[in-house]
Amino acid sequence: MYHVAKVLEVMSPEEKGSKFSSASTHALVEMWDENMIIFSVSPEIAKAVKPNDIVIVDYSPVAVGGAPVPKHEVSAILSEAKGKKLWQKMKDYLGQKRKPGSAEEAFARENHPGKMVG
Repeated sequence: MYHVAKVLEVMSPEEKGSKFSSASTHALVEMWDENMIIFSVSPEIAKAVKPNDIVIVDYSPVAVGGAPVPKHEVSAILSEAKGKKLWQKMKDYLGQKRKPGSAEEAFARENHPGKMVG
């Protein structure tokens, strides 16, 4: 499972004045659904990632203590054209989901009318 995100800030152990416990790079990203989260960046692309990049975040499950948890790693940097296209598609989808009269809202009204029975 993967998510589209936009990089807001990059935090690198190579930054002057920074002190990291490991050589890993991290990125503050805005997810397509408007959440903001800090993720680790795959070492293979750590030196290339920069603010305003549209990236793919890997949410594939990994076992931690026997329980599956999302990987939470920036795994790809998209081309500018592809990134803008995917970002817009996801934002449009989010806008449709939030519109009054959406399929999700109709389902909620039919199944949870907000009145107690009886």
